[in-house]
Amino acid sequence: MTTVAAPPNIGTADAVECSHCGLDVPAGLIESDATEQFCCQGCRSVYRIIHGSGLDRYYDMRRSLERKKARAESRETPVSVYEDPAFIARYTETVGGITTATLALEGLHCPACVWLIERLGRVVPGVLEANVNASRMTVRVRWQAEHCTFADVVRGLHELGYPAAPPRDDAESRRPESRSHLVRIGVAGALAGNVMLVSIALYAGVFEGIEAKYFALFRWVSAVLGLIALAWPGRIFFRGAIAAVRTRTPHLDIPISLALLVGTAWGLSNTIRGTGEIYFDTLTTLIFLLLIGRFIQAQQQRRAADAVDMLLRITPGIVRLVQADGLTQSRPVEAANVDDVAEVHAGETIPIDGCVVEGESDQDEAILTGESVPVPAREGDNVWAGAVNLTSTIRVRVTAVGAATRSARLMQLVSDAAASKSPIVQLADRISGWFVVIATSIAIIIGAAWTIAGSPHAIDHATAMLIVTCPCALGMATPLVLSVGIGRLARAGILVKGGEPIERLSKPGTIFLDKTGTLTTGSMRVVEWYRVDDETACRVRSLEAKSRHPIARAIAASGSHAAEADGAQHITGAGAIGEVEGKSLVVGTPRLLSDEGIAIDQDTEAWAAEVGRRGLSAVLVAEDGRLAGGVAIGDEVRPEARHLVDNLCDSGWTVAVLSGDAAGPVAHAAAELGIDNARSRMSPEQKLAAVRHAVRARDDDGSRGAIVMIGDGVNDSAALAAADVGIAVHGGADVSLDAADVSMQRAGLGAIAQLLLGSRNAMDRIRLCIGASLGYNFVAVTLAAAGILHPLLAAVLMPISSITVVSIAAGTGARLGETTAGGE
Repeated sequence: MTTVAAPPNIGTADAVECSHCGLDVPAGLIESDATEQFCCQGCRSVYRIIHGSGLDRYYDMRRSLERKKARAESRETPVSVYEDPAFIARYTETVGGITTATLALEGLHCPACVWLIERLGRVVPGVLEANVNASRMTVRVRWQAEHCTFADVVRGLHELGYPAAPPRDDAESRRPESRSHLVRIGVAGALAGNVMLVSIALYAGVFEGIEAKYFALFRWVSAVLGLIALAWPGRIFFRGAIAAVRTRTPHLDIPISLALLVGTAWGLSNTIRGTGEIYFDTLTTLIFLLLIGRFIQAQQQRRAADAVDMLLRITPGIVRLVQADGLTQSRPVEAANVDDVAEVHAGETIPIDGCVVEGESDQDEAILTGESVPVPAREGDNVWAGAVNLTSTIRVRVTAVGAATRSARLMQLVSDAAASKSPIVQLADRISGWFVVIATSIAIIIGAAWTIAGSPHAIDHATAMLIVTCPCALGMATPLVLSVGIGRLARAGILVKGGEPIERLSKPGTIFLDKTGTLTTGSMRVVEWYRVDDETACRVRSLEAKSRHPIARAIAASGSHAAEADGAQHITGAGAIGEVEGKSLVVGTPRLLSDEGIAIDQDTEAWAAEVGRRGLSAVLVAEDGRLAGGVAIGDEVRPEARHLVDNLCDSGWTVAVLSGDAAGPVAHAAAELGIDNARSRMSPEQKLAAVRHAVRARDDDGSRGAIVMIGDGVNDSAALAAADVGIAVHGGADVSLDAADVSMQRAGLGAIAQLLLGSRNAMDRIRLCIGASLGYNFVAVTLAAAGILHPLLAAVLMPISSITVVSIAAGTGARLGETTAGGE
């Protein structure tokens, strides 16, 4: 037969692999003169079909997948890889001798672990900062490049008991750790079950009698199984305790390890002496229950962070690019470049930012803005990655891809927020740390007191005390309320950069409001026509249609047009002159009409003066040499602005306006809204100075109210950054988005009042969680000190208390999101 080059999978004569399936070929089927070898006729037939169809690449792909699978089974990246220059360049960033990297962690299960890892600098000299994101199981490390290397940082984390690897966004990266935890639980359960069976025999022997040799044998079997439980599944607690001692950090694993060590030492001593309680049934069950509680707690924490995680995966990974011949080709979104043209079909999520160049459709921007009403997408309109194209196919010229898209930048704010720590989170961390020290000291005192009193259960009481005192709920509830709430606020179109703004917004202070684009709509529009009939208004709109001036564009967009204007002349700062449908028109300022010899009557002058007092611009209209009337143009106050200001004042906030607009419009808007303190014609520097002065005055008074700036433009960005909390409203400039602590992606001002209410609710529930945790621990310590609480019951209560408080925290996050999501 004819032979072809086969995949390189034929081994030695002793172990020949099948060319198709890779299994060993029986000795009787080996063909010494053939290139391909097969274990059966079925494999031979399939191989010939694949080869005859020109599909030999199947074997290359299969071997590649097998190699990838083999590599994926190793959970940890070898430390030597972190010395590779290409690897370092990909995963680190160095600026001014300071290197930064983000790493995924294993073994992170509670805030105590966070404290421990954030003291990495005590283990690795040269590390400046280690900032842990517990929800994402990552750590962001900054170090001095001249004092330590990437590999040193990873070795330090390994020494602390937290294996590190480059972060991955997919759920696959969580499976190895979950699998390891489940294995530990399974082994601990098996050991605990067997020790319990042995204990049943020992307890039965107390009542029915048992020979001395079997009594000793069963006690030694219990001791051996108990030691295995401590050395294998239980070593996770000792590893955390040792690392905590090295870094002088109060960690929950310290009292747990002490309880296990004391119980084991006492039980082993009694086993050797052949008298007294041996505790190994309690200890093995304790390890089993603690591991279960820790696993459930970790799973619940991950589910609580899903609201943030989902936001980071809202855009598709495939883009349909239009080729030179007009046909399309599906490519990874990373392959798209600026100025490429992409095609998006109806019902698809837009993968890139761009500008529509062909077609007309509607897009659903709810995921980005919280708006439920679709917005049009016509030629010249912008579309955003993450929005959904609803009605028909459009072609879009790419303006941004990947991390540069608007959705990626907005979602990065949410991601960064999860890693930030507000003052109340730091307070909870400090309380938890001291709690571990105090609880451990009390347990030692309790054990000593019961021993002096001659109680045979002194070790039981001390062990129960060490186990039942749990600062996990105390430390975990606070960041969970904030992180879950931040994620759900983002879904509602309100992006908050961390927990500190929420904490600050819960205490009333002073709010500075920009006028244009914040209290007002930010765009010129026709407010009213004065004495101008419909036909003349159509001709005026046609005359203004070719101008780019904001007032002219507002007039042109206010309704239907007549025929195209002839000889239109647009005069800078004055208006426009031209002819439409045989009628000569003059549209502009009173001075322009006077220059054209058109008289203005007193009624029109009075109307123009009244329009000016209302903060609007008066444009006069003349047709065929006679005054026809006028049109009032202005930036209207948002309809919900008065309701917002009233709510703020009722809640104890002091409201003021800082605007760069003229005095008339500012005064009119302030009067309409009932705001007494309104300053106009303010430069960006003056706005910044006003905010800084308010902050200094607040600090000098010793008050706790927040100084808040709400704006939308480039001229507000410095003031937004200087305020305690800067809020950028919907439609604002990108620089104001970057400077602000909160970005409103929903149109209107209603979300601001909802954010303030939600912030108060969140802080109230955080305090409730802290109080509940401290109350639980007070009761538990009292019961343990009185000798009422058995170690096994303590092991059951500890994870239940944590899960209960964490559930309250997660529910608060939902309440925060719902509070702000509900309409205006």
